[in-house]
Amino acid sequence: MLLTTLVPEASGFPDPWAKPGLQGVYVGDGVMLTRNWLDQLMYVSSTDLIVTPHLLNLGYCEPHLTKVLMSLLQPGQVFVDIGANVGYYSVLGGRAVHPGGTVHAFEPNPAIHRLLADNLEVNGFAPSAIPHRLALSDRAGTAPLLVFEGRTAAATLRPVSAAYAEAFGARTGRTTHAVAVETVRLDDVLAAVPEVHLIKLDAEGHEPAILRGGTELLRRSPAVKLLMEFVPFHYARDEALDHLGLLRDLGFRLYRIEADGGIAEHTDAELLGFDFSDIMALRPGG
Repeated sequence: MLLTTLVPEASGFPDPWAKPGLQGVYVGDGVMLTRNWLDQLMYVSSTDLIVTPHLLNLGYCEPHLTKVLMSLLQPGQVFVDIGANVGYYSVLGGRAVHPGGTVHAFEPNPAIHRLLADNLEVNGFAPSAIPHRLALSDRAGTAPLLVFEGRTAAATLRPVSAAYAEAFGARTGRTTHAVAVETVRLDDVLAAVPEVHLIKLDAEGHEPAILRGGTELLRRSPAVKLLMEFVPFHYARDEALDHLGLLRDLGFRLYRIEADGGIAEHTDAELLGFDFSDIMALRPGG
């Protein structure tokens, strides 16, 4: 199904993979400078193995999700990027919602948050894009963020067993370490925001707690759309069903984003049958 079937105002943004062959320059302190597929400047970690190789060589990550996100955002809207990492989607979103729009980007890892803040500033979005060095959850406090060496985009607040961390080290020869981060509820940190229009949520298994902490914002944002990573492996079956059930209770229908940027509606049981899905949550008529 084409996205415009459900969202007529979606702009049909061009495929982002039309501009390959980009390169980067090492600027010191483990940081490289490159450009994304829209020629926006991007600072990236030279040691990252998830985001950096794609941005250096292609200028984009996750083309299917990029295409949908850029098709949905409109000038003047409020975009919330949860699990922003270095700000690939935040920078794209800053351009898409200009003029008059706002970006709230959340990245709790201090080392990566610095790059996020730099990327928003160097592209001219500092006045309208806010880089929050906070971890979203269902309660305020502190929590350990587990960081995997070379894979900062996989950092998680989800409890990870010692056996899993040891297996990661044995397989990759790399280490893990925990960073204490501040946790807040989305409802609290964006309490003064009347409405948001698009939320991108990628928190490596901590998504259920984030949604539980943001139900008030979701309820007062009738037209909000969510783009969310869903990996059944991260949850027990009942937890996964409760996670999807909360979205249904909030009035959303769930669609899986396909590799070509098309979408297909699925039941909860069907979504549990996929190893991995990028989900678009959409309210009827929203």
